[in-house]
Amino acid sequence: MEYASPMNCTLAGCLRCLFPRKKVTYRLHDWTFYPTLCEIYSWMDSIIEEYPQIATGFNIGRSYEGRLIRGLKLSFKPGKKAIFIESNIHAREWITSAVCTYLIMKLLSSRNPEIREMAESLDWWIIPVLNVDGFVYSHEKERLWRKSRSPASPNNIGIDLNRNFSYKWELRKCADPSSNIYSGPYSESEPEVKQLTNFIENNIPEGSIKIYIALHAAAQAVLTPWAHTKTPPRNYSQLLHAANAFARASYRRYRTVYRCGILGNILKLVSGTSTDWAHGKKGIPIVLCVELPGRGRPRRFELPEEMILRVSAEILDGFIGMIKAVKELDYI
Repeated sequence: MEYASPMNCTLAGCLRCLFPRKKVTYRLHDWTFYPTLCEIYSWMDSIIEEYPQIATGFNIGRSYEGRLIRGLKLSFKPGKKAIFIESNIHAREWITSAVCTYLIMKLLSSRNPEIREMAESLDWWIIPVLNVDGFVYSHEKERLWRKSRSPASPNNIGIDLNRNFSYKWELRKCADPSSNIYSGPYSESEPEVKQLTNFIENNIPEGSIKIYIALHAAAQAVLTPWAHTKTPPRNYSQLLHAANAFARASYRRYRTVYRCGILGNILKLVSGTSTDWAHGKKGIPIVLCVELPGRGRPRRFELPEEMILRVSAEILDGFIGMIKAVKELDYI
């Protein structure tokens, strides 16, 4: 599989890789700023170098603009079931990739017995930034950009990657190319989505993924499938058990309240989401959309940097609680 260093995050090269800002060390003992894609990739390289027996880099392919979409696999012991985490599918939700990197660091370095037990009980497949083109654009041009950067029409750019998955795509698709939730011309039309689904289907043993987490912002909720209907899935009681455990554990540190329930009930009915695909098409039993906090309208996606550590710590707690609950369900 092609290895990706920060020097080839785009086909044409990247000035941010060649001349990174001083904070590129990003050793992540502070989490006091939102890193660029190149800084995240540079940090991932350092993690692979520091933990060669545990951390393995992978990529699922290239984006529309040619950037590698990179991830880390953390495996402490052979023969474990897996958890898959995708983050920053919406470009402007910077807090999601910040939380993702914090989680990776804690899984690798923490001596807390609860974290160690959680880390070693699963194989972790983590993609900190799925929408790499949109993420770079949101850093360099338009902070609140949401979609991908592929052409939607002669006069519009971008497809909502979280409306482009193949499961029930046609049910509630948005056909307006100017919309922020444009679903694309057909399901899995976007390379980012197609390569993610292909990677999971072809590179991870069938049936090994027991938990799928999609990190989003800023609805402050832990949501189960379905997104396309208000009818609960067959194992809704199990999904809600895991979601409630996540929310309870996240509450303890800073008293942050996360709502729980079916995505289509708490937010709005949409189709073509990654979580519906993971549960409905791949049959992954525990699938959650974790919506991180925001700062309130109208700038709800621009969570202040001083909140990164706080949100990251409580979400780490949430993962501990959720994985204990999944163990109670005998999936891992």
